[in-house]
Amino acid sequence: MGIRQPLTCARKYDLPLFCSGWATTAPSTTQKEEKGEEDTEGKEGKSHEPSSDTSFVIFGGGGGDGGTGITNNLVLARFDHSTETLSEAVHILSTEDDPPYRMAVHPTGHGIVCSFTRSCRLFEMVKTSGSEPENMKLEPATKVLTQLQEAGQQRSLVFSADGTRFAAGGDDGHLRVFEWPSLRLILDQPEAHRSIRDIDFSLDSAFLASTGGSGPCRIWDLSTMATVASLSLDQGGDLGFCRFSRDGTNPLLFVAVKEGEKGSIAVWNTNNWRKVGVKKFQESPISAFAMSYDGKYLAIGSSEGDVSIISVAKMTIHQRVKRAHMIFVTSMEFSRDCRALLSVSADSSARVTVIEEVKKEGKLTRFLS
Repeated sequence: MGIRQPLTCARKYDLPLFCSGWATTAPSTTQKEEKGEEDTEGKEGKSHEPSSDTSFVIFGGGGGDGGTGITNNLVLARFDHSTETLSEAVHILSTEDDPPYRMAVHPTGHGIVCSFTRSCRLFEMVKTSGSEPENMKLEPATKVLTQLQEAGQQRSLVFSADGTRFAAGGDDGHLRVFEWPSLRLILDQPEAHRSIRDIDFSLDSAFLASTGGSGPCRIWDLSTMATVASLSLDQGGDLGFCRFSRDGTNPLLFVAVKEGEKGSIAVWNTNNWRKVGVKKFQESPISAFAMSYDGKYLAIGSSEGDVSIISVAKMTIHQRVKRAHMIFVTSMEFSRDCRALLSVSADSSARVTVIEEVKKEGKLTRFLS
């Protein structure tokens, strides 16, 4: 038997990783303002960055308040799609005595909001010296998220698809929705849940879904700022992560379910909020959840370190990587072009899984219970 070659798409970064995201190589909003350039991408809520064989990825994590001897950092690295290689850190930004626990990257890629123990902070990726696109670094933004200072740890952060709204769900159950970038508070629910597990905007930003780990999934109408539905399962099970469909044709909400020690996904029709069905996908709880930007794939991470990519059209496993990480997956996110899935773990590892091509995808016509 030959010597097994190490995977180039996976790497360890010397600190437990809790959050992750994909970034852009375009100039930051702050840089554009300094040059007097108009931020057209921000207005349209999407990035016009050309397709490239190299993407930037961001990780956050650390050892806590210093007693462990492990530093707390945001880490910037590159992924080369042509060689499927994840680089060493190209820049490390210390976050001092507080590790970043959650992360949300603005759809333009310009702003990165991170949740810490007591508050949230905004960061941006900027160019260093030289004209090469890889000469980038992370730095704190000049903008202060005043409304989230001393607000406690936020367990979920999310931007709307067009980038005009931002939501934060707290460990204390406090749900806040803001206009972005003005940060005008438009929804303020101090007792939305006992403790918020996850939140997500619908594709058109009309609704926000929130879960609390126990109890129902609540649906908030962002025009009336009131709940319009409270979703639960007759057979029980804890509702966890939630994602709205993103293809614009199937009006669905996907919610991760813990049934005993099994990981399932429940689906509701968002036209009438009726349950479509529930399907088990793994024998261990779902520890991370993601939806691709074209709406074709869901991804789930397991408490055993497995990564699975699910075809939404068929609601079947399209691709699975057993033991992608040594322990539970903490965060996962699809690339903007939907070519790859980034996953990280508290074992200090990050991995990029390239999506295997399929010949034909159909619409979701039937959900098998």
